[in-house]
Amino acid sequence: MKRLNNLVATLLISAMLVSMTGCGAMIVGGVAAAGTFAYVNGDAKGTYFTSLPNAIDASLATCKELGIPVTKQTTDASSSEILGKLYGDMVTITLDLVGEDLTEITVRVGLWGNESASSRIHHTISQKL
Repeated sequence: MKRLNNLVATLLISAMLVSMTGCGAMIVGGVAAAGTFAYVNGDAKGTYFTSLPNAIDASLATCKELGIPVTKQTTDASSSEILGKLYGDMVTITLDLVGEDLTEITVRVGLWGNESASSRIHHTISQKL
């Protein structure tokens, strides 16, 4: 029951943030400062007060620590995508600069998503930031 309540609260907060402009990023950043993220539709997503290069470094270090071989990495001025494999499943880590030193990190494991693996990867990234 507690998990269902947490999920409902997360979904409600996410819906409110999507409908806000301007101060929504500050709220997301405040939540992200605690290292939290939401798992929705197969993606673990969170926003952190960090630069894109720092987020990329933390993501690559996480892949190394968790034994996820990186098969491809693309980076431009405002985003990056890291692809790898975990136990045969494709791992996609997407990083998007959404503000000055504010980076959104999305982790997806497998075609349909794997909450446990995505959460573990996201948690490890957040510890390295």
